[in-house]
Amino acid sequence: MIRTNIPSLIFACIFRIQLIFVVLAISSVLAQNGYPPDTLTPEVDLELQPVELLVPAAFRGEIRDNLTLNLPPGFSASVFAHERLRKPRFMAFDDNGVLHVANMGAGEIVAFPDRDDNGVADERIRSLRGLAEAHSLLFYKNDLYVGEEHQVVRARDNDGDLIYEERKVILSDVPWEGWHDTRTLVVDRINDKMYLSIGSPCDLCRMDIGFQTIGNRTDRVPQHPERGTVIQFNPDGSDRRIFTTGIRNVIGMDFHPVTNELWGNNNGHDLEGRTAPPEWIDIMRDGDFMGYPLVHSYQVWNNFKIEPYKRVLPITDADRALIARQKRPVALVPAHYAPMGIHFYTGDQFPTRYKNAAFIAFRAGKAKLSSHPGYMVSALFSEADGSNATIAPFITGFQSGTTQDDVWGFPVGIVSDDDGSLYVTSDNRSNLVIRITHSPVGGTWQHDLPDKLQIGETLYFHVTIHVDRLNPAGGLPRLTANLSAFGGSEAIPLTALGGSEYELAIDLETADLPKGLYPVTVRLEQEVGDKFHGFDFVKQISLLPPDLSVYDEEVADHWQLQGLGGAEVADEIDGPLYHGGHATAVAAEPVNFHTPWTIEFRPDDPIEPMGFAGVRFALHPGDAKIAKFPIFILYIDGLGIDLIRDPEKFHLDLTRREWQIMEIPFAAFSQENNYGPGLRDQIDAIDALRFEGNMTGTFYLDDVRLVTSIPSGPPTPTAVHEERDTSLPGDFALSQNFPNPFNGTTTIGYALPQATPVDLSIYNLAGHRVIQLAEGWRQSGNYTVHWDGRTAQGFALSTGVYIYRLRAGKRIESHKLLLLR
Repeated sequence: MIRTNIPSLIFACIFRIQLIFVVLAISSVLAQNGYPPDTLTPEVDLELQPVELLVPAAFRGEIRDNLTLNLPPGFSASVFAHERLRKPRFMAFDDNGVLHVANMGAGEIVAFPDRDDNGVADERIRSLRGLAEAHSLLFYKNDLYVGEEHQVVRARDNDGDLIYEERKVILSDVPWEGWHDTRTLVVDRINDKMYLSIGSPCDLCRMDIGFQTIGNRTDRVPQHPERGTVIQFNPDGSDRRIFTTGIRNVIGMDFHPVTNELWGNNNGHDLEGRTAPPEWIDIMRDGDFMGYPLVHSYQVWNNFKIEPYKRVLPITDADRALIARQKRPVALVPAHYAPMGIHFYTGDQFPTRYKNAAFIAFRAGKAKLSSHPGYMVSALFSEADGSNATIAPFITGFQSGTTQDDVWGFPVGIVSDDDGSLYVTSDNRSNLVIRITHSPVGGTWQHDLPDKLQIGETLYFHVTIHVDRLNPAGGLPRLTANLSAFGGSEAIPLTALGGSEYELAIDLETADLPKGLYPVTVRLEQEVGDKFHGFDFVKQISLLPPDLSVYDEEVADHWQLQGLGGAEVADEIDGPLYHGGHATAVAAEPVNFHTPWTIEFRPDDPIEPMGFAGVRFALHPGDAKIAKFPIFILYIDGLGIDLIRDPEKFHLDLTRREWQIMEIPFAAFSQENNYGPGLRDQIDAIDALRFEGNMTGTFYLDDVRLVTSIPSGPPTPTAVHEERDTSLPGDFALSQNFPNPFNGTTTIGYALPQATPVDLSIYNLAGHRVIQLAEGWRQSGNYTVHWDGRTAQGFALSTGVYIYRLRAGKRIESHKLLLLR
């Protein structure tokens, strides 16, 4: 007997209908203003280049050697303090310019005076002890305020020795049980108000119920009206009230130096995958609802199909009213970046572009949950009202490899001093305070130098330098280019154009150079007294061999092709063609289940892999029959990649009877993917490209080559599957997708009365194509395309309305579809 919970089914249907109407209404608004609801903020390039993390003599032997960071030209990094720090978080300078650090892991505030003003802490003073999860601090009217997990205290140093003898709790009963118990405290110095962020106790749960679940477990804590809010109060703790609601975990807060509005950032929930939800940086105003736990980004529904998130349901009219109030965030950054400190820069030491920009520390990234790198400090540029925002990595290099173990620094707190130097804390692996400074000589450069060149190409070196800061007591600037790596001079002077502009244009030949990494440098310096001050603009250019063809129309010179163990190869002109007039046809018949056939492209002499990024080839399954347990392995130098066993990574789908382009980076050939006898974790020499498989029948290979670059991100996924019915349709047609709405896979049908080139693509409401479902020449027939709602890079699209459009010859037709997550 099957028992059905009728009330639950009715509720589920009602909720789904309500959700469809809400999404349609939201999508209509988005279509009007042209803003994709969860698009990441555009990123700009600050031309980062590696610099050594300078370790003062007093710290050598106590800090890891040879650490480097990547910074824009003209910036340097040094260690300011490190002694006995345990999870150093936020920082603040007192009225005398002494840096104080919330040493959260030790439950204390530590002062680091720099009495000789040499950029290195002279002493470590334990200013205030016995604190619980002390994450943030500030100085206001000569008093020290500290945000603990359960309260805010005010402390006073009555004798000026940097030890705070007197303390008083000014704000108590701050809810802290569960998750997100760090408290960020800021002060509005103009209006004499303080603000404290209070996170939710869980990953995703409601704030308006009697009890709340901790994390994603069943443990519960009492409801408190201040959870998931930012509260406002007077410096003495009076007039306490809720200022902003709908937050999950706001860590960074600061006031904009022009508008004096409160800005903050939010850490998003965990279980929607590596790409969702984006995390926001936004202005938080009185009465604002920021979206949690209902929506993320700009009015994009959270995925309530995830089991722990179902507790947020049902959606009410009051919920919809809240969502309608959520405003467009100033900026969206990749999911799971874990934004920490935010600090508006008002100093004069950095170039003018950084004036009033927000620096934001990101404590996580790809090595943890995100699809993007992370572990960095970024600069957010915008108008004072938050419009026209762009973001740029400002400090990277805290991660030396690709895993969590390779992260040596976790940036958290950010602050600047009166001289305009920037300070950043790392609270794990390396417990440090890092000081960022800029040269007293300032400038920017413009160039179109490539990242890569092929051997034999000409390097067109055309650079313009704009000098925007000099010491008035010094001489004229001196600008020289070092092009010795490409056979030029070590000090070619730039030509003055007037108006602080300098230029150099020169052509450099590369025909006689070996492959490798070649630096070009422009030095900007000024003589002040008997010393030169300045810095280098550096660009590293990879000089690479051209792509090396292995098979294109025919087997390349100095290569041999053979089939072994049941595989016969031949040039084919009657079968499907990738391009040109020939492809390699493989008639395959495995000897038995345990002995696959082999196709081998072998060079006369092994090829060194340096300069090549990987292998590219086109494959068409033809009429081959797929085995019950299919294999298709590519071996190079004894290391193998099974292109079927790991479909999410390599996306070879033998059921798709069409050409598929495979691009396999050499970096993928590691021990964990090794199906052969090799014991190494990298390719030392390309001795052969050997394909092994067990499908039976005829399939085709074409355009086999070693390539010097492979696009970032995963190859095109097998999320799109196309079928053809050869019956002749009466007319051109594009059908409505079914089901619609959908949240798993949907089907789109189209009919072609005659052969024609086609383009079937999905677009968002801003007009940006998110994936191309079908492209190229198609015979007449009825076609069915299955799509799982992912982008061309394999990332799940968010809930919303999308447009699918078919262009077939001169005919164009489009329809709308609705995706629900």
